[in-house]
Amino acid sequence: MHKIARHDGVPGRLYMQNHGGWADWTGPGGPRPDIGVLRSDDYGHSWRSIAKGLPSDFGFPIVVHPHDADTVYVMPLEPATRSCPGGAPAVWRSENGGESWSRLARGLPKKQSYFTVLRDAMDVDRLKAPALYFGTTTGQLWIGREGGEQWDCLFDSLPPIHNVKVAVV
Repeated sequence: MHKIARHDGVPGRLYMQNHGGWADWTGPGGPRPDIGVLRSDDYGHSWRSIAKGLPSDFGFPIVVHPHDADTVYVMPLEPATRSCPGGAPAVWRSENGGESWSRLARGLPKKQSYFTVLRDAMDVDRLKAPALYFGTTTGQLWIGREGGEQWDCLFDSLPPIHNVKVAVV
């Protein structure tokens, strides 16, 4: 398991990023639908995949909007390389609990950007119009204003970033 996220207002709903890349596995053991981007509405007793529409069900971070339990963000990665699919990073947002996804990439590199975002390297602030933040293994710190609609690089020459935690004071 890579990451579990929940919303304070709906504690029984959990979102999980659990390895991934196995839903379509045809080798020994068959498909593993319990691996990937998942949702539970019963405190984790049962899980269902919400990965349909994502470029990959593999990745590390998953965060929930602070004011809307139906809005969740993930950063899919290629399972083999653990980098952005096609070298084009994007955060993906669902505003309906994982039923459908939107790509949020305005301001992010369009190609040849093969970084990794680790499980604790993405966070969201608690402002009225929250911003997302993620750090990369190549030392970039990004902010996605308006819920990730517009991305800007805050720093681009830090050491590898393993953890991003946001606090509003």
